Amino acid sequence: MGMAWMMTAALGAAVAWGFSDFLAGLLGRRLPVMTILIGSEIAAMLLALTVALARGAPPRWDDRLWLAVLAGLIGLPSMGLLYRAMRDGSPAVVAPVAAISALVPVGWGLLHGERLGLGAALGVTAGLVGATMASWPVPDAERRRTQRSANLCALGAALGLGVYFVLLHEAGRADEFWALVTVRVAEGVIALVLAVALHRCDRTLLGLPILVVGASDAMADAAFIAGAATALAPAAVVASLYPAVTLLLNRSVLRERLHAVHLYGVFAALLAVACLAR
Repeated sequence: MGMAWMMTAALGAAVAWGFSDFLAGLLGRRLPVMTILIGSEIAAMLLALTVALARGAPPRWDDRLWLAVLAGLIGLPSMGLLYRAMRDGSPAVVAPVAAISALVPVGWGLLHGERLGLGAALGVTAGLVGATMASWPVPDAERRRTQRSANLCALGAALGLGVYFVLLHEAGRADEFWALVTVRVAEGVIALVLAVALHRCDRTLLGLPILVVGASDAMADAAFIAGAATALAPAAVVASLYPAVTLLLNRSVLRERLHAVHLYGVFAALLAVACLAR
């Protein structure tokens, strides 16, 4: 039951993050990256606060929730780098962001006593390979220069998001719900400060598409915290398969060509899910 729940929650996180990144990539073609980033973070904060108020019960503060605040400080600039990478490169073929970011929580879990059986170890390996191949850059000649910039931004985003996953997991060990609310409030407050400082307080900031990006990102965080509570390393790998979701959305909606390396990545991702579900 525990592993089945972990798989369901982590897959939910992958789907929500994949959709969020797909929509953010689309918006990045006509809106500034900072507008998308600020608006989505404010939207996620408003959603988290609404749910917290509806819940009614006040939080019981635990010092580990400070890790959620730190996660917010790291998460927002990491997402900014990721959105810029998707703007400069193809949203579906930014450098292997997911695989690199997953290595951080996988390593953290193994260092803190998590043990993987043979099937789970094969699943983790296949997942890392699949996430890498699904997001591997295959730029054309005209986009080679911008793709190089996208790769550098994606590398910075990967490292930041890997640390973000670990901090979110550790904060969730105190209280999953309030860890999510805390990280969203922290990022939302920073976004509000940026909105005022950069004079981005206009109607575009909270348009419906940007609200959907923020809501999807917040739901992905919630699903990841829930799944990682069972086992951080496998949950991080399954959740990191979100580039495959982005890839398939780009293929089905935008008719973007599917390169062989990306197709193999999707197959490896499916193998990873099958191994980890055993």
